[in-house]
Amino acid sequence: MRIHIVACRVFMRELSYYAAQSSNIIEISWLPQGLHATPKILYRMLSETLDTLYRQIKDGVVRHSPDVIALCYGLCSGGVVGLAAKDIPLVVPRTDDCIGIFLGSQETYLEKFEDDSGIYWLNNGWIESSFDRNKGWQSRLLRKYTELYGADNAAYLLEAENAWVQNYHTCGFITSPVYHNPAYPALARRFAEENGWKYAETDGNMRLIEQLTRGAFDEKEFLICPPGYRIAATYDASKFCAQKE
Repeated sequence: MRIHIVACRVFMRELSYYAAQSSNIIEISWLPQGLHATPKILYRMLSETLDTLYRQIKDGVVRHSPDVIALCYGLCSGGVVGLAAKDIPLVVPRTDDCIGIFLGSQETYLEKFEDDSGIYWLNNGWIESSFDRNKGWQSRLLRKYTELYGADNAAYLLEAENAWVQNYHTCGFITSPVYHNPAYPALARRFAEENGWKYAETDGNMRLIEQLTRGAFDEKEFLICPPGYRIAATYDASKFCAQKE
């Protein structure tokens, strides 16, 4: 089977590992981490990536059309909703976001969320792609704001920017069976200390990533959107359905 995967760069190590182990022929298109924060941009970039792939197939640049296109994304603030399958099935995991994928299932993620909704999650991919590893970043930001806006305004801006910290009390680091760098959990622990949080580690489970590369798409955990349909949100536990265009 030929599978073309469009993935967030946060999955770089794990997805690359399982793609290399797969008996299928895997091609991967990577998009920047953090697009979930701007779902309209995420949707646009996913659409452009799919359009480019279809155009390359039509023009013969891609000589072998994939049997399936898989998205290594969850709902991701609705960024995948509306994407259309043209003449190739489109597959997406039934998860809220990448946390469920890294934990192995949406069910596991919901169990952990119900136990404790105040966890801020980190892992290898987040630290490598988006995390500020430098100690004292808040002091540097305060100096920058002070130079631009004056001391009083700078203090207010920094307080407003850090308001989200109050929503959490634990930094949860998701480990990976694929790669371990001891500096990364140490950074996560330091991040927890800087914010006055607890620190905890959770074992990651790569079963959904492995299933993506194996082409093992259980419809309970993956939406298989056939040609002529588009991804629609269901606003229930299933996350998605295929809607006729």
